[in-house]
Amino acid sequence: MSDDPDETIINDPDDDVTRIVIRRTQYALAAGDVLRERFVVERMLGEGGMGQVFLAQDRQAEKSNPYVALKLLGGEFKEHPQAFAALRREAMQSRRLTHPNIVAVYDFDRTDEHVYMVMEFLEGNSLDVFIANHPQGNDLTTVWPIIQGCGEGLEYVHRQNIVHADFKPSNVFLTENGDVKVLDLGIARTLDESQAAAGTTRFDPDALGALTPQYASCEMFEGLTPAPQDDLYALACVAYELLTGQHPYQRKAAIEARANSMEPARPPGLKSRQWKALKSGLALRRADRPVSVQEFLDGLSPEKKSGSPLPWIALSAVVLVVAGAQLYLQFRVDDDALINDILEQYPVELAEIGSPEQMRLQEDMSATISEMGLGALDRGDYERALGILLKGPSSAFKAYREILTRSDDVETRWRAAQGVLALLRRFEAAAQSLEEADAELAQRAVLVCGALKVAREPALEDRFAALRAENSDALMAVDDCRDVLDSGRVRR
Repeated sequence: MSDDPDETIINDPDDDVTRIVIRRTQYALAAGDVLRERFVVERMLGEGGMGQVFLAQDRQAEKSNPYVALKLLGGEFKEHPQAFAALRREAMQSRRLTHPNIVAVYDFDRTDEHVYMVMEFLEGNSLDVFIANHPQGNDLTTVWPIIQGCGEGLEYVHRQNIVHADFKPSNVFLTENGDVKVLDLGIARTLDESQAAAGTTRFDPDALGALTPQYASCEMFEGLTPAPQDDLYALACVAYELLTGQHPYQRKAAIEARANSMEPARPPGLKSRQWKALKSGLALRRADRPVSVQEFLDGLSPEKKSGSPLPWIALSAVVLVVAGAQLYLQFRVDDDALINDILEQYPVELAEIGSPEQMRLQEDMSATISEMGLGALDRGDYERALGILLKGPSSAFKAYREILTRSDDVETRWRAAQGVLALLRRFEAAAQSLEEADAELAQRAVLVCGALKVAREPALEDRFAALRAENSDALMAVDDCRDVLDSGRVRR
């Protein structure tokens, strides 16, 4: 305990040494306040159970996009050791999550008065506002992009062995550009088999009153180790609200609905297959729900699939075309041979030819995701850049590859190959910068081999050979580099 009655000393649960001193006095941020001589506060954006969110300008950011959102831990949570750990873990977890449907988190820090997280600034409204504005619900076709965006974000989180544990409409944001972003991983729990076997968890959201009763599964109330099916229950509740404007169990908690044997009414317009999927997601027993969010989405999806695997991206076509043109023109030199080589590496799969409209959507998405990922690459956030540009489930490269393997239009395929070459060149340049800065071999190898897994490129192959000559054992300790050799992308 501190001798000062206005101070709380917290032993950080994730660090046996660090002790955090936080003053109890309420310090409200106001326009013009500056944190760390860097973040200039403009106004409050919102307030929730875990604290407040403010719009701020980052003095160190690019002038074209200086705005960030600052999330502050406030009120009684600010003085609660588990609450501090929650926000700290949210930041640490979110920084390694790279997906178009997960809000980007840049940093986590503290001052004497504040504990805060720096996130990407989003313009739009939370999903609960959308639901409130549609009290009669919507047809499935209209809200499917939202449901799919939420679902794919959660599916990605689950593949990282994380359960959100507080998914609800207010933790989903719909941007003015049509993007769907899942927010607030503050009480998210890491799946841990040893903890599960012991029947314990590292952090109990009930200690903070952080569960939202209308969207928490029975198992969450019972204190069981969280599972993806708990997020799936919440997602099914949200999907039901989008379709009908009403909560499936009249806003009753799941345990109350189970005790009263409540059954959700079938939304109008759903086919039997779709209703079966939605009803199984709303099951009050975990064992009766689908094993994954993807299985739920597959069952609920409209029969007439969209040509785009990322329908939540609905940016202005003009902006997208300009962004794409900048990407292509910046790297368009006399590289015909290299472009043709990429085209040969990704031949058209004749059984999967897409329509010209579908391919235009893919080009738009490629440019949009590329622009986002190249920003991360320029900032030196290499892990995030690799995920967004090359490796992620919705990466720029996968959108380009969709064009290369499904378009039979020569000019469209040529532009896609240019895009792939541009990405390879940027990673080669980043690797060169690291070399000039005397960075460790492993860090350089991650960039070189990550790009070579996508396609062959002479400068990257030369850099790979130089790395192997420098330290072959260290190079082969990098998973991507072993994969590159095994795939035959470079000679042994």
